[in-house]
Amino acid sequence: MHDRDQQQAREAARPSPLTPAERLGMRIASLRIDANLTQEKVFLAAGISRNTYQRIEGGTGDARYSHLLRIASVLHCHVRDLIP
Repeated sequence: MHDRDQQQAREAARPSPLTPAERLGMRIASLRIDANLTQEKVFLAAGISRNTYQRIEGGTGDARYSHLLRIASVLHCHVRDLIP
């Protein structure tokens, strides 16, 4: 294998950095687990749909500020605590 081919193989094997939405979702999931809550308890208490909550926590959708405020309230934290 040539040097350039080896470098390309290493770059392809390197995990890509997380997106901001993925980091947000991981932070919310971590706080939820620390609070010993299920996803269902959070989205029901926050008054948001299951799909919306799962997209936020899964890091696949943009979160509205109003949703973050509701999630933070359920997790008994400030919205800034959700932002990694």
